[in-house]
Amino acid sequence: MNLLRPIGALVLALGLIAGCQRSSSRRPPSQPSYGQGYPPYGAPPQGYPQQPGYPQQQPGYPQQQPGYPQQQPGYPPAQTGSAPAPTFSVPTVPGLPVLGDPINDINIGWLQTEAGVVMGALIGALSSSAQQKVRGIPFIADPTVGEVNAFAGCDDQRMPFMAITDGLLEIQAQIAQFKATDEIFGTKKLDEFLRMLAQRQRPGQPILRPPAGFIDPVQHTDARKVARQRQLYDEQLAFVLGHELGHHHLGHTGCANGQGGSRGVTPADLGRMLSRALPVFNQPNEIAADVAGVNNLLSAGARQQGYRWTEGGAMLTLGFFASLDQLTPAAILFAFEQTHPHPLLRQPVVQQTANTWRLTGGATAFPFPGFGG
Repeated sequence: MNLLRPIGALVLALGLIAGCQRSSSRRPPSQPSYGQGYPPYGAPPQGYPQQPGYPQQQPGYPQQQPGYPQQQPGYPPAQTGSAPAPTFSVPTVPGLPVLGDPINDINIGWLQTEAGVVMGALIGALSSSAQQKVRGIPFIADPTVGEVNAFAGCDDQRMPFMAITDGLLEIQAQIAQFKATDEIFGTKKLDEFLRMLAQRQRPGQPILRPPAGFIDPVQHTDARKVARQRQLYDEQLAFVLGHELGHHHLGHTGCANGQGGSRGVTPADLGRMLSRALPVFNQPNEIAADVAGVNNLLSAGARQQGYRWTEGGAMLTLGFFASLDQLTPAAILFAFEQTHPHPLLRQPVVQQTANTWRLTGGATAFPFPGFGG
């Protein structure tokens, strides 16, 4: 695999991760060292051309976008009780159109920043012992073209890091807005997007974007749809990132020990290290990470005001890749399933874990004996 083009690491802003000292003079040795089984497959280092119909992204992180309130510091106390959260909670009547929405526009900088906000909420909801293991771990945006994955790993000095690809952020933003459109207006846009990817997406290429007018312009900017897609995007991210955090605090990677994180992993380093790492499929650890991720996202969701995250985002993400696999093997397009159990096997685990979390009022025990990592 060629090395990733060194276009610069984007370390996402984490609500509760701080104090990671970086040293530009510290160069890693030539041989990588990974925890068992979590690197993704890389892709050829091509530029990410701007696609028609979308504005050019500005360098750095964007300011708060119109239509969303400012992120509030800290997290409200957890709410007690075991009743499931409502399916969704959005305005029942249309409001003024929301223009410049970052999910509608696939604003990669905003999507990255929001991932950091979600990560901070997840870490804040972990037990103190788990928090201690993952606090200070850097979170890197991987720009590898066409790569759809998130991963936990260890650098050459056996220091932990986490990364998520721009491709996965984009896929989840597209899933969120098409699912929200379908829920509000009774359309089938998510199915249409699935068929488009199955027919036209190619490995190692930028994620396909539907043509202008794919969603009715009035529906596209509808305030109810925009509110709902924000909920879905965060909820999907919470599962994916909670899963990867689980690999670290459950000890699967073997390098998250509370001593901080990697001091200098860049996208170029990822390309160099991952080109030499062979993924090892470990189903027990993957199931354990799914369970940990669901418990983490539900606990974090219970601390939120307003809408509370449910397992719906996890089921949506897994259902999307399961459906894509039925149309064309998803592993051929994204290699996602080559490092994880098949989505159809993961969905019952997610649902049972969520049911157990609610039955116990959040006081969960591991529901799958022998899969605790």
